[in-house]
Amino acid sequence: MGNYEEEKVRGGMDRRSFFKLGGLTAGMAAFAGMAGCAPQQEMADTGGDNETVAARVPYSVFETDILIIGAGFGASYAVDAARKAGKNVIMVDKGPYGYSGAFGMSFDIMHTWDPNSPTYKSEDDIPNSGFLRDESLYRAAFMESELGDTPDVCIANFGEVWSARNEDGTPFYLYDFPNIRGIEHSMARQWSDHFRALDYVMIHDRTIITDLIIEDGRCLGAMGVHVPTGEYRVFRAKATLAATGGSTQFYGWNSTSCTSNNVCDNTGDVEMSLLRHGGKVANAEFCTYDMMGAFPRSFVASEGSMVGADSVHSGDLMDKDGNYLKDDPELAELLGSQEGVIQAACIVVDRGQGSENGGIYLDCKPESLSTMRWMYQRNAALLKEKFGFDFTEQPVEVVPEMYEHSGEMLVDENAMCIDVEGLFGVRSNTGAEGGNNNTANRRMGRYAMKKALEYIDSYEEPAAVTYESVAAEIERLEDLRTRQTDDPIRPITVRRSIQYACAQAARPSRPTEVLEEAKAELDRIMTEDVPRMACADDSLVYNADWKDAIETLNLLDLARC
Repeated sequence: MGNYEEEKVRGGMDRRSFFKLGGLTAGMAAFAGMAGCAPQQEMADTGGDNETVAARVPYSVFETDILIIGAGFGASYAVDAARKAGKNVIMVDKGPYGYSGAFGMSFDIMHTWDPNSPTYKSEDDIPNSGFLRDESLYRAAFMESELGDTPDVCIANFGEVWSARNEDGTPFYLYDFPNIRGIEHSMARQWSDHFRALDYVMIHDRTIITDLIIEDGRCLGAMGVHVPTGEYRVFRAKATLAATGGSTQFYGWNSTSCTSNNVCDNTGDVEMSLLRHGGKVANAEFCTYDMMGAFPRSFVASEGSMVGADSVHSGDLMDKDGNYLKDDPELAELLGSQEGVIQAACIVVDRGQGSENGGIYLDCKPESLSTMRWMYQRNAALLKEKFGFDFTEQPVEVVPEMYEHSGEMLVDENAMCIDVEGLFGVRSNTGAEGGNNNTANRRMGRYAMKKALEYIDSYEEPAAVTYESVAAEIERLEDLRTRQTDDPIRPITVRRSIQYACAQAARPSRPTEVLEEAKAELDRIMTEDVPRMACADDSLVYNADWKDAIETLNLLDLARC
């Protein structure tokens, strides 16, 4: 049976020294601003030294060949490639393993692909996509697909079950267009259960990675906090893969949540750690949107709990006067793609024909609702049953919901970070500029692991390792947990201020004056609110405030990017 948390090496640190372990040489504790950790720009600080830090802080250390941060689509294909090569792997999942992120949404993950995609014999045969930063990496990763990205092959080889069939037994496709085909409920849990059972794959879930361990330009692993216990965990690895998904929690506020269906755990932790170390993060301005029902305001703006419009249902979108977008010649030609639908909605709003909340309307008459995704139909039935709100009686106001976001490390043709040796990006450069879909993540996970395996085959241990940045990170985290300030602000309040500031500035249409106002507010939050941010208590066990504080700093830096 596989392991969640195997034999631990116990140790500790104080304010003046760090550990000796496995031949490591103890060094002076490093503090924020030390050489090698200085960011390229001014970033959110934690408020300085705090004398309430305990004299000794326990930690655990784990060693492996390969560390995978994340446990979703890209990470699953990566660990599958690593197990075939006989390598030991640690997977760190911020949420509950097998139930976190988009991977855990097996009930309604859309698996889409091009039914006419040809089989290419070489990278040179693959045409440029026309919108990616690194076309050569795209083509190289595409060759790793091995025809394994279509549901037919997933069913045949991985035990996944087709979600629905027509009466004659043929597969039912929710999307069945010349250039795209798609099914619902496409990711089964056989993958996560399989990896959990392997002796050479160790799972650490409910563990937030707070910092990459980088020395002399090499990534030697990562460290973080086990949220249920507050235990510090150090993961030492020859190669580290980041597969953490898009981060959208900085966008919008709708009385109960941000305006996004992306999970609350995706807060850009790894990318912002790289940025703090002086690494480059690209594409942070690019996002992908759906039109999602957000009002009445007590309902969360998310496809998981509301009714909305994918591009396939764009024919039912209307302006405030009840005019269908499909009947407008200028708009009709935009409605054939997801990004086109968003552009059309922005045009309507800019014309003054949108809703007062910056959205438009979706006609949810019964015949329209019956053609929508299963989850939207389920939500409509539940909200009518529980709250008495019938979506079929009136058009529903829908607003742009950010469901994916870029903002990833820059990598080379081997999917390795251009700034840090031994750090590989699973979601970099191979998807749309608003983030990857699950098909691209599967492909890139396989390719990044292939290159990571090549890297560790010639791996040489560094001549000297101090791990001083780990000491500095523990110091930073202890300050966040134990800080006491005059007139304190709870971390969730600071996060909400970030979301308010980005509610307009991160929409698909971004006027210059709106961006300038948001930048000024984010700067104010950094200089005025962050130094006052303090947890309600300094508990180690399931301290939600502490987790919020760590994430809020990352979201602030991500929003400012």
